[in-house]
Parts: sequence; structure tokens; C-alpha cells
Amino acid sequence: MDQFSETELRAMLLAGELEIHGIRGFEFFLPVGVQPTREERALSLAHLMRPGRVMTGPTARWIHVGGPTPQVVELSRRSGRTLLVDHPLRARFKRLRDREVIACAGVVVTTVARTMADLRGDGLHDEAALLKPLLESGAQPAGKAG
Repeated sequence: MDQFSETELRAMLLAGELEIHGIRGFEFFLPVGVQPTREERALSLAHLMRPGRVMTGPTARWIHVGGPTPQVVELSRRSGRTLLVDHPLRARFKRLRDREVIACAGVVVTTVARTMADLRGDGLHDEAALLKPLLESGAQPAGKAG
């Protein structure tokens, strides 16, 4: 969809040819009936990435398996300094090991297992349950973030 201007995309949306996907403020367009891939969901957030930032919580769940779109982007940082942004963003301070993160389309995200544990720890058991089939299938790509 990169070949189209914002005006052209909006016209195709109004004509019923496209649908909007993604977290508010980070939306992207796809043809009607096409569900976004894991990579497309991750790419929609790529411009937020900086060294030390990791997509976590409901955002990581959404990247991994889709499902209900989070209301805000949750990312974690190794720095405890305040993050000043004007996006719908929740920044947390977390210490994550290399084995607890992977890269997806240039976006660093917690592994399925770590995401599931974080969601359960935050009392989001229904969100964590959405990851169970992926975790049990072992289909998560291997590799750590670079």
C-alpha cells in the first residue's frame, strides 16, 4: 500500500476496497477481507523502536497472534527515565534477558512465553489464553533480537 498517497488510501477506504487495521495512531490499510500478518502488525510500530525498547504486554500479544487490538502501545525500556511522546503509549521499565525477546520485522518483542507470563502477572488471563495455541504449537520463530 506504500505506493498510494494518504488521500488515495482514504478514497479506497470510503469506496469499501480497504479496511483499517492496527492500534490507534499506528493504523495501516489492507484490502477488505485480508487479515494482517505478524510482520505487518509489527511493522506498523517499527518507527517507535530505539535501542533498549521492547514491545510487551497486550501489544506483544497482538503482534504475535492478532486478535483484539490494544487501546495503547505498551513498550518496555531498560531506562527508567520518563518517555515523552504524544502517542497512545504506555512505557514500562522491565529487565529482560536476551532469551526473552525476539525480533519481528525489525521490532523487538517479548517471546510468546514471556508475553504470556507478563499478561498473567498483570491479571490479563484472557489475553494470555490467546497465546496458548501458538506456545503449544512451538511455531514461534527462534532467535534473539539484535
